[in-house]
Amino acid sequence: MDLCKSLNGFLSYAKEKLLLDELDEIYVRNTALGILNAGGCNGSGSDADISEYDEPWTLVNAVTDAAVAKGLIPAEAAAKTGKRLLEIASLKPSAVNDMYVSSGGAGSEKAKAFLADYVKMSGFGKSSNPAFIEEVTEDGISVKATGEGKDELIGVYLAIDELIYYAESYLLLDEYDYDYARREICNIIGLDSYAPQEIDYEKVESIDRPDVLINALTDTASGLGLINASEAGMVADKVMGALSLLPSEINDMFHSLGGKKATDFLYDYSVKNQYVKKTALERNIRFKSGYTRLGLEITINKARPEYASATEAAEGNTPEGGYPECSICAENEGWAKTGKCALRTVQLTLGGRDWFWQYSPYGYLGKHGIAVTRAHEPMRVTDDTETELMDFVDMFPHMFIGCNAALPGAGGSVLSHEHFQGGEEMLPIAKAKAKMRLTYPKYPLADVEILDWYDSVIRVTSQSRQVMREIASDIRRGWEKFTDVSRGIVAEDGDGRHNAVSMTMRKISNGRYCLDITLRSNICSKKYPDGVFHTHPEFYALKKEPNGLLEAQGLFVLPGRVDEQMTRLCECLVDKKPLPDDMKDYLLLYNEIIRENGTEMSKVDASIYIKEEFGSVCERILGNIAVFKTPEETAEFLVGLGSFSKD
Repeated sequence: MDLCKSLNGFLSYAKEKLLLDELDEIYVRNTALGILNAGGCNGSGSDADISEYDEPWTLVNAVTDAAVAKGLIPAEAAAKTGKRLLEIASLKPSAVNDMYVSSGGAGSEKAKAFLADYVKMSGFGKSSNPAFIEEVTEDGISVKATGEGKDELIGVYLAIDELIYYAESYLLLDEYDYDYARREICNIIGLDSYAPQEIDYEKVESIDRPDVLINALTDTASGLGLINASEAGMVADKVMGALSLLPSEINDMFHSLGGKKATDFLYDYSVKNQYVKKTALERNIRFKSGYTRLGLEITINKARPEYASATEAAEGNTPEGGYPECSICAENEGWAKTGKCALRTVQLTLGGRDWFWQYSPYGYLGKHGIAVTRAHEPMRVTDDTETELMDFVDMFPHMFIGCNAALPGAGGSVLSHEHFQGGEEMLPIAKAKAKMRLTYPKYPLADVEILDWYDSVIRVTSQSRQVMREIASDIRRGWEKFTDVSRGIVAEDGDGRHNAVSMTMRKISNGRYCLDITLRSNICSKKYPDGVFHTHPEFYALKKEPNGLLEAQGLFVLPGRVDEQMTRLCECLVDKKPLPDDMKDYLLLYNEIIRENGTEMSKVDASIYIKEEFGSVCERILGNIAVFKTPEETAEFLVGLGSFSKD
């Protein structure tokens, strides 16, 4: 049987017989694919009639036989692999025991019958690892360590026990699942023995992130030859995924809390299970350029790759082998090859459609996350978008949410999958004031403002969802059809559509909706082949990538290379040396700094001048992407639509 087909049949069995939650299916599928060393597997369901099976072995053997036939696992590993598949597809001991107790517990025939059936259907009783045994007890089921270890592996056992205590303290690991989790960690690092160790509880209690503990495990395991040093990152991700609650459990807790308590819980959990690598993110450089007119902020993010073009971005966000379809698909949850075993998402309904929310491992801003459609569909901005954005801020009024323009070269790096991004930190544009006010006569109480901002931004404010939808749709539709060749604006040509909008929604005082609409264009010319309203070539030293939602609203995310280049630029300025050949892109900045400040400067002075110059360049980049160069021109466009008038 085909591997994917047999795995789908096994997962159908797990859902029907083993009570696998629908929200855990992707995570379990991906964990199973990792155990099988498989490259991916799309689809669901099976031709098999699962109802006829009351034991799992036929289905499990079909999966392992297919894996052996494809050369993914050796034949001698098939039995252990099959048992591991059953372990990760079955309920954890804590969940089985909760159901056992709720059915009546030790004195109940109903509970005994449930437990006997579950043991039979899950193949419980024979552990995948000889260091652990599976037992049926009066309390339900139990996974227990035999306690037979090896002296030379004490360091690994200690690291495991410290992580278990950390997970108990911070990741809500249930006491019934301690040895269940220990066994999975042993399986991940290829360990067939374990003995409990005395840990330093105060040490573990003094930290609130697992970095030191997980590094101790991977370093020790690598030093003993259990894993390759090059695999340390992937092993750490797998271990943290195994220590974390299942996606269904995270969803239950998130939705039981609601609002800010829910988002605080998920963000905190994502930091504590190391999906959001906050320690690394805190090493990123970030500064507010007080030298800019409107307080732009700049961050140098070392965690993310740099994509110089829309084509590179599309390629970089498509996982190798085509599974999942893109880097933000739901199918990433639990997928080791994209480093997402510890990823946990929560389900949302926006505009009547299925979405999910997760926090970004790159963390460009405070509590930065993305909302993604469940279905893999291309980016779009339509009449429904305003409704979906308002639905989000109704649920989470403490956050902003925004969508990129659905255009290559003028939007986000993942255009193949519809998504929004947001966070709790307000972007600099939120403080921008109105430069001009217009009236929408049909709804005179709505505020329509042209912002005093660098690029072309229109702010609409109202308490009415209907008013927000109608005004935003008028602006978006009008801009999508607008052409002014004298300004280099062409709505559509042989290369396709060129005008689109990005939008950011938030709640302000008195529960009003506040929507910032940024007009964008990706039209190209002979002079500007990368885009007329794109960063101009003289500023490529800082940012050649397309400027997305965050940059357009005042937070510039610069690539990691800029960190070292800042240091080298500073050295050249202080030592009065010419730029080396590989820094020639910085010649404009170098000359401008000297022209403004002279040649005599200390290291501290040079650092200040460089940040000032960076801010100046970012201001000019926003001027580059502005389709209208003045608020008056933006107002002229709106009035020309026929539904707006000047105050």
